[in-house]
Amino acid sequence: MIAGTEGAIHCLKWVLRGDPNVFEFRSFRRYQSVASAATIGVRARPRVFGLFGRLRGLINIWFWAIVGLPTLIAAVYFFGIASNLYLSEVQFIVRAPAKAQIPGIGALLGGSSTVPGIEDTYTVSDFIMSRDAVGQLDADANLRSMLGRPEADMLSRFPGLLGFGRHDFEALYKAYGRFVSVEIDSQSGIATLDVKAYRPEDAQKIAQALVASSERLVNALNDRARADALTIFQRQVDDTKKHIEAVQAKLTAYRVQENMLDPKSAATGPLALVAKLIGLQTAAQTQLADLTKNSPHSPQIPLIKTRISSLTQAVEDERAKITGGDHSVAAAQSEYERLNVELGIDEKALASAFTSLETARLEAQRQQLYLETIVQPNLADYPIYPKRMVSFLVVTVTCSLAYGIAWLLVASVREHASA
Repeated sequence: MIAGTEGAIHCLKWVLRGDPNVFEFRSFRRYQSVASAATIGVRARPRVFGLFGRLRGLINIWFWAIVGLPTLIAAVYFFGIASNLYLSEVQFIVRAPAKAQIPGIGALLGGSSTVPGIEDTYTVSDFIMSRDAVGQLDADANLRSMLGRPEADMLSRFPGLLGFGRHDFEALYKAYGRFVSVEIDSQSGIATLDVKAYRPEDAQKIAQALVASSERLVNALNDRARADALTIFQRQVDDTKKHIEAVQAKLTAYRVQENMLDPKSAATGPLALVAKLIGLQTAAQTQLADLTKNSPHSPQIPLIKTRISSLTQAVEDERAKITGGDHSVAAAQSEYERLNVELGIDEKALASAFTSLETARLEAQRQQLYLETIVQPNLADYPIYPKRMVSFLVVTVTCSLAYGIAWLLVASVREHASA
């Protein structure tokens, strides 16, 4: 500012040199504009230097540490190191037999339930991502060699840098999760299996092996369900048979003990004899009444009385055999009927158990669950992973956002500190 003013005064003296009364107006205007431009240039220079200073303050070592270096590393990896990955996709669904609709309110409540069989689809999905599936793949398809192909880069391959050079099963299982994924559509129940590998035939082979393992799992679930159902009903039939055999053994022992085959048949004879004796007793009493009325002094009256007394005693004895005491026909028939009723109940239970067993066998003849492959494992024509540009942009944007957030925090702290 001061230097510009001194320059303007110097120009003015140069114009007015010689005769101070002579004033060259045009020359003065020309040099005055030169002096003004010099003054403006002097004033604008600090502003330009201030702007560059601010930019230099923004792009500092923290910017290069948070944004520049990670972005550079991402560019080198994704565009120069990362190996191509081929994708093989499979779509499948686990179906179950249709169940009967629940009428009334139950249908309304059940209308919002999940897709039938989706629980079993989740079961298969969990199996695909389990250690058992990795063990079967490693044993059947040599998974280790597929994930460690020579063309694979050292960062993503197995064991590689991400696995810290470990070759154990746990490291293989962690690497498996980077190459295999399963997603299930909750609306349709369709599961999508994505398998990535360094060679297209490896991806297809892994997908085929996983589908085969899933089918074996579904078949095992079916076999277990059928075995459980048949075992329950078969045990019920066996238990009922044993109980019937025990009741029949009790009936046989009781018949031997009571010396009678059937208490009902054994009671028929005594009942007929009692009826006959009662008839004879009635006839004798009638004859006695006639003799007493017509011939009171007849010598047959004592004989008839003696006969009536004998018949009365015989009727009481026979009745005692039928209904009196623990060894009577009535007692024997009561125990026999109890055992017989128990035997009849067991026979009905056995018939019901046989019906249930046959129904379970018919149900077991058809598959309860089945895995239906909608899209077969494909052989990729070209690699679609890694998505180099997308991944690079994600890294760049993420680092820039992180730096922006950090800068705002630092600026806020400085503002509060200065206040």
